[in-house]
Amino acid sequence: MANIKFYCIKKTNPSNMNIRFYHGRNIDCNAQSHILIDPNLWSRKMQNFKPLTNVEVKNTYLPLIENLKKEIQSKFNLAFSNGELINSKWLSKIISDFNKRPDDKEDHRFFFVPFIEKFAKDSETRVNPNTGKIISFRTIQKYRTITSQLEDFEQKQKIRLKITDINLEFHNLYTSYLKTDKKYSNTSIEKNISTIRGFIKEAKEYGFDTSHEVENKKFTFRRDEPIDTYLNLNEIDLIYNLDLSDNESLDNVRDLFIFGVWTGLRISDLQRINQFLFKKNTIIISETEKTGATIEIPIHQQVKEILAKRNGQFPKIISSQKFNDYIKDVCQLAGITEMTLGNIKNSKTNRKEKGYYPKYKLISSHSARRSFAT
Repeated sequence: MANIKFYCIKKTNPSNMNIRFYHGRNIDCNAQSHILIDPNLWSRKMQNFKPLTNVEVKNTYLPLIENLKKEIQSKFNLAFSNGELINSKWLSKIISDFNKRPDDKEDHRFFFVPFIEKFAKDSETRVNPNTGKIISFRTIQKYRTITSQLEDFEQKQKIRLKITDINLEFHNLYTSYLKTDKKYSNTSIEKNISTIRGFIKEAKEYGFDTSHEVENKKFTFRRDEPIDTYLNLNEIDLIYNLDLSDNESLDNVRDLFIFGVWTGLRISDLQRINQFLFKKNTIIISETEKTGATIEIPIHQQVKEILAKRNGQFPKIISSQKFNDYIKDVCQLAGITEMTLGNIKNSKTNRKEKGYYPKYKLISSHSARRSFAT
């Protein structure tokens, strides 16, 4: 049977109790227990506190010492059976885990940013059980953006966040930082907080210690009321009937936009238009990009006429950035210039600013989907 002995090397108070663990002739290792006591109260021979030691001290430390002994013995039984190397490094690891002490400031079991970084790295090959797909690059990019924000926050606060530090106090400090320092909108802050709650849920499922305060209803943030710019039927007709025969790029983006208006598809799905099955009166999409859903959409008359104009060929696929730039030019040419309340990103601050703008400036690829829904 393995033996475990507690003793103090130093005589200074407090002293870190050492542990000697030995079994047979081949296993004999030592490590610090990280239990601090007055060495004058401990009897190495008795393996107990001396008789005159205060009862409160005994009641405080003896259960801790006993539980640590049981943990070491339990882990040894399993490790020895599996043929693991039993040495001082092994013993130190058992003690650190028992005391919930991180190996360093990059230990993902205890520190929040390293946990997110590891989660993001693992997500590169992780399959979403709801869709059966590998986690998207955009999702992983979102994880890394939040990591960067949290590192900036840590630097400002001069702290290193543990997973257990994510509580209501953190919520107050972090949301204030995003609002005042980063000038984030309420909607962006809410998305950040929601994602952080998701990380804490994952950490809890891994068995790591977390704060129950994350589950408090106060651990959230109120979004801004959305301002959704959409086009009415008259404006859609103005775009559809616009003569763009002298500008191939604008003619192409207009046709793509009309596809979006009468199908309600996201730009990520419109960019896969060549993969859809077009029947006489319906479009069948076996798997949408974001949700993986199978959908069947009636073909609107304007979509039929665009296909006829193009001899059955689809509009050319372009990037989201070019789409958003060109469709504004199309809408301006169509006379969609009414002053409208909306948000436009300020290129200097990289933040959206609410105000009244000519409507064409507010139109993007997503406006087609909003118009379809409206």
